[in-house]
Amino acid sequence: MLFFLLVGMFIVDADLAMQKKTEVKILLELSNHHATFAVDPVLKTEGVIDLLEDEALKRFDDRMYENGGYHREQAMFIPQADSVTTDPIPFSRYYVDFRSWRNDLQLRLQYNGTTLVTERATKGPARPGGGMLQITVVTERGEVLQLAPKIMVGPSHVVVAYIDERPFLPMLPSHSFPVVSVEELKD
Repeated sequence: MLFFLLVGMFIVDADLAMQKKTEVKILLELSNHHATFAVDPVLKTEGVIDLLEDEALKRFDDRMYENGGYHREQAMFIPQADSVTTDPIPFSRYYVDFRSWRNDLQLRLQYNGTTLVTERATKGPARPGGGMLQITVVTERGEVLQLAPKIMVGPSHVVVAYIDERPFLPMLPSHSFPVVSVEELKD
């Protein structure tokens, strides 16, 4: 009986982790979508779509707070009591501008247990339909996590967050996983 109870708790814990991953992904995508409307109006009149990064980050922060109850401190989102996660979410952002979106891009990020930092951004060859974006996250234990590649269809704002949550029960392993949002700039 105790064995079945433990298995049930493990299943509930795994289900909670998947729900958190889904919720944070939706939250990132909604926030990033809002951020990508921060386009330089002067350049836009010349046919160049370029991001005003300070305004974009402010718009991103506003949506993270409105939709999820998170406020930003440096490169980390701090949850409130009603947020989907209980631990802070470190994040890293990268802007692929109008001159580079057709090139392949490999982003390598390092998570050290508290922060998520872009370690390297390597540009590759150009593709007529848009570059392939490959994101790799290296954890504090040296585990290499490769996210599914994405194709960019225009200048893009890339946000990668790393969720490192305490488990439902202390005897279970923590929930750690990266989440990415790639949004094309909106003109």
